[in-house]
Amino acid sequence: MDIGSFIAVVIALVVLLLLGAPVGIAMGAAGTLGLFLVSGTKGLGIAVQTATGAVNNYIILAVPLFVTMGVFLGRGGLGRRIFDIFNAFLRQIPGGVGVATVLSCAVLSAMIGTSVAVAAMVGSFALPNLRRLGYSLPLSMGIIAGGGALGILIPPSIPLILYGVIAQESVGRLFLSGFIPGILAAGLFAIYVMFCVFRKKVLVDAPASWSERWKALKEGYWGLLVPIFVMVTLYTGLATPVEVAALGCILTLLVSWFVYRTINGRNFMLVLREAVSSSVMILFIIVGALVLAKFVTIIGLDRAVGNLFVTGGIPSWGFVLITMLIILAMGCFMEGASIMLC
Repeated sequence: MDIGSFIAVVIALVVLLLLGAPVGIAMGAAGTLGLFLVSGTKGLGIAVQTATGAVNNYIILAVPLFVTMGVFLGRGGLGRRIFDIFNAFLRQIPGGVGVATVLSCAVLSAMIGTSVAVAAMVGSFALPNLRRLGYSLPLSMGIIAGGGALGILIPPSIPLILYGVIAQESVGRLFLSGFIPGILAAGLFAIYVMFCVFRKKVLVDAPASWSERWKALKEGYWGLLVPIFVMVTLYTGLATPVEVAALGCILTLLVSWFVYRTINGRNFMLVLREAVSSSVMILFIIVGALVLAKFVTIIGLDRAVGNLFVTGGIPSWGFVLITMLIILAMGCFMEGASIMLC
């Protein structure tokens, strides 16, 4: 293994991240530098081929489509209406607003597929309610961040799509494997929120009248129909993940445009520009991570690490512990998809 090149790449990656470079560009630049150090100008050609192959994959189409659907959900106001439904029915119980936040994250995770987008969307309208009722800032942020993390588990999940691509696994089966753990995690989060509220003096919001509940349900039921449509078509095999993403994107746009009228001809291009910008950012991460992974493969780092655990006598629990520590350290600089692709 070329230790010198590896150290140079690690230093370049850390410096670029500390300087505030986008994660995708930092990984791509560091990986390209490593390929150049190992293979000379031929390494630049390898980097270009890897980048081209990264996006020349049919299943990758699901990523920008789910991202676009998430933008339509946020700008169309569907996310807020879903929260209003849960809040109207649960806010009178201790921890009800927190539980409504977790459930909103779970439902939105079934449509968006990325934790960052879920947390950002729900946090924009849930955080003021949580703080108003006396939830501490750490607890409020923990509820939103923990609920947003459900976007990794509950299908459709962009990290699961990326894992299916790089590991050559069935994306549909990966989605099925993430559903039950995601629902279980949502339930445990809700129980923990109620436990925290019982321990601390947190206000309970005034119960909503049945007329308020009916109004919230009447205004927001379209927001619940979209995830039902996505999950039914996905789990029954009526459509592939890419087709589900496309159909969900169209349905969300139609609801936002013709039902809620929050997206129209005047702001459509701005919303679309936001969707394109977010999609390109994720695709840059994919490309950069795969270029960096190509360098790691060429220098044989993956084989060296494998041999270390196989021949070094490290027990299985030691492997898990070291892996978790590495992921924890990388999580200080990168988001989940980047870490997984590395």
